[in-house]
Amino acid sequence: MSTPRPFHGGLNDAELKTLGLRRDEVVDFSASINPLGVSPQVEGSLRHVELSAYPDPECFELRTALGAELGVRRERILVGNGSTELIHLIARARLRPGDRAAILAPTFGEYEAACRLQQVEPVPIAASPGGRFRWDIPEAARRLAERRPAVVFICNPNNPTGTYLGRSEVEACARAVGDAGLLVVDEAYASFVDERWDATALLDAGNVALLRSMTKDHGLTGLRLGYMLAPARLVREARRFQYTWSVNAAAQAAGIAALGDPDHAEEGRRVVKAAREYLVRELRALGLACAPPSANFLLVEVGDAPEVRHALLTRHRMCVRDCSSFGLPGHIRIGVRGMEDSRRLIDALRDVLA
Repeated sequence: MSTPRPFHGGLNDAELKTLGLRRDEVVDFSASINPLGVSPQVEGSLRHVELSAYPDPECFELRTALGAELGVRRERILVGNGSTELIHLIARARLRPGDRAAILAPTFGEYEAACRLQQVEPVPIAASPGGRFRWDIPEAARRLAERRPAVVFICNPNNPTGTYLGRSEVEACARAVGDAGLLVVDEAYASFVDERWDATALLDAGNVALLRSMTKDHGLTGLRLGYMLAPARLVREARRFQYTWSVNAAAQAAGIAALGDPDHAEEGRRVVKAAREYLVRELRALGLACAPPSANFLLVEVGDAPEVRHALLTRHRMCVRDCSSFGLPGHIRIGVRGMEDSRRLIDALRDVLA
């Protein structure tokens, strides 16, 4: 079973070189990160990292800090090299050839890739574009209860559609999965949702794992840092497959420092909210259909996504995400940046679409 490497956002150095562009002259709207970048406290912490010493393979101090912040016991926390590593660890721990898996789609490509690497073909439960990319949760729950997959992946809010499920909808999926299965709820973008609900109570169900990314909220993209909250047994199962020292010392120090500077993340959320409201208003004024936003990115229908992306990049030095890899070749995804960049993007789109 072939497993192609998933396509992701972010600037591609080989593409830029081919086009004669430098990284520092391109404004990147293809990734969805805190527009303020890294906290000064995080930058300061990195100056004190002992690079000649091995990092703590247990991430003890970071897990302790996360536990205190979230009210979750340390043995129910697993830190990973980004949440993507954790997706693959879960698949290795829980899936065997012949098992069933399901994915609420269209969504992040690593879920399918992780399943396929375990020789499991996941069943997509597709949202309807006509339904503003929302799933029919009662029907999805019925299908899950019927198939009883070993693992189900839900991205909430969903990448790239922005669909955000409420507590009762996620709980319905957890009940449908049953005690023998595992519902994985990826909350990588949840901190940017205005009216988000606390999913940690779902851990008591015993069949739910939560994935979170410190990359997005705290701008730690280059360091790769995420964590899983799950029953202690699943943490132990997944930990068996994790490479020793997969989370480096700089990432651990940055994570601890980021938790100590909540104001930085909160200010980033305020910047995102203001720019997101502006972008939605201006995009719709341009006649573009924009899916109801919930996080720090927007799904926008533009007709020919590869062409629009190429024109923005070559003519205006701006990079958006072509959503063809999600099965949405008529859509682009825009990661929300600050207001100045957002105004420039609207001007560039107005020119390209004209």
